[in-house]
Amino acid sequence: METVAALPGAGQRARRDPYDIAALLLLFGIFVLVLATFTDYGTTWDEDYHFWYAFKVLDYYRSFFHDTTALTSPPISYYGALFDGATALLSPISPFGTYATRHLLNAIVGVAGIAGCWKLGRALGGPRGGFFAALLLLLSPTYYGQMFNNPKDIPFAAAYAWSLYYLVRVLPQLPKPKTSDVIKLAIAIGMGLGVRVGELLLICYLLPLLMFVPGLAAWRRRNWTSLWPALATEASSVLAPVLAISYAIMLLAWPWAQPDPLWRPIADILQFDHHDFPYPTLFDGAYIPAPQLPRIYLPTFFLIQLPELTLLLLAGGAGWACCRLWRDRPRLEDILPVALIAFAALFPIAFAMATHATLFDGLRHFIFVEPPLMALAALAFDGAWRWLAPRRLAFASAAAMLVAYLGYHASIMAALHPDEYVYYNALVGGVPGAAGRFKLDYWANSYREAMDDLVAELKARDGKRFATKHYTVSDCGPKGSLLPYLPGNFSYEDDPKKADFFIAFTKDGCDKIFPGTKVAEVDRLGTRLSVVLRMNPLAVATGESRVPPGD
Repeated sequence: METVAALPGAGQRARRDPYDIAALLLLFGIFVLVLATFTDYGTTWDEDYHFWYAFKVLDYYRSFFHDTTALTSPPISYYGALFDGATALLSPISPFGTYATRHLLNAIVGVAGIAGCWKLGRALGGPRGGFFAALLLLLSPTYYGQMFNNPKDIPFAAAYAWSLYYLVRVLPQLPKPKTSDVIKLAIAIGMGLGVRVGELLLICYLLPLLMFVPGLAAWRRRNWTSLWPALATEASSVLAPVLAISYAIMLLAWPWAQPDPLWRPIADILQFDHHDFPYPTLFDGAYIPAPQLPRIYLPTFFLIQLPELTLLLLAGGAGWACCRLWRDRPRLEDILPVALIAFAALFPIAFAMATHATLFDGLRHFIFVEPPLMALAALAFDGAWRWLAPRRLAFASAAAMLVAYLGYHASIMAALHPDEYVYYNALVGGVPGAAGRFKLDYWANSYREAMDDLVAELKARDGKRFATKHYTVSDCGPKGSLLPYLPGNFSYEDDPKKADFFIAFTKDGCDKIFPGTKVAEVDRLGTRLSVVLRMNPLAVATGESRVPPGD
């Protein structure tokens, strides 16, 4: 609480704090890791759809608004193309190829999200809180694992983190904050709106704060005549520029909203959580239609996919905060930033549960609440650190357990690479315990590795003849996850029964559809993610395979 109260000058006084230096080194290390590994990740099954949409948005502007395909292609039209458009502009000049360029840019945006989490954690808990907020988000496999190839949720999460940070900066300066902070807040909100309309939540958070802060001050002074000038000042210095700048960015990136910029974004956010998703989804071992999933679906995934340390800190921090509130009765001004971040983390989850939103793919659509959750967990960590520091034996024991846990958790993430996003924590028995009960590689990220394994197997089997032979391959699910990785002597066959090979992930039992002969398998921690099958087992048995045997 004391750190929050000292927020306005904290940055200047602690600029050279060792934890700030550690945080910068951490961000640099993450960036180096990104450069070393971004080519390891596969193409998620709707990335090609996003890439197509990006070019249609560019065509919309190149044709001077005559080519309206980008406006008439739901459901992709209901998303902003800020990130996708950037990849479409950069891909033609990038030396890495289309999808590798997208993955690199996606990962850089993900690192920017970790930086935003650092700044947010620092604003709440000082330099140490900021460093551990960044570290906790880095060690969240659901965030890091999708940082390379999730073109919607990761950019949105990054914008959400930065928007909350600048909102916390603006808050103690009301009614007339620094113009530069207001502009940065507006840009951050606009960039979020340019990806997903859900960033309108930030406007919803801002409006009551603009009324509450001067209202509280007027009530404290028992001087209501000061309220109206303060509200007028906030309207002109905060609300007007935030709305103007953020909406301009949104409309530029989102052609669908341009014909009706007031109603269409509101209509989209009202229907977004109840869009049509007709497929059953796996939850606790049962396939349930998405609209009929129990309300505990989303909190269950937060409980079983966030790392154990994060859950412990969030639970302990909540209890600690309740005790502090009861014992110290702090002023509302002092707890408002933390209360705001807690609300920003929990309200979207509670709203989805209350409205029985259509959910699927675990917590993927709610990755954006992870940065504020990690900032809150880091605040709890900082409180525990300060409490343990004078108690040397307890502090040393806790530090040793922390180091051991971080090492173990990092080893799990390394073992899962590049499929970190399939992570489940010990509450469900890890990835092996989740297999068959919850979705694993639902985005077919492992198809790239499966294809590489198939090529390696065929090269070893066919030797020099490999380059002159032609092979056909099919897969389970959209072919966009496989096509970018087919060598020149491979072609895609839409009918799996006519293909030489069939690649299938375990989602919805795809790996058990056909009784083919296993050629290769991608697994993590002893758990199958996808398999390569040689098709036409009868022909193979009689020596009549369409793919002749090797040397």
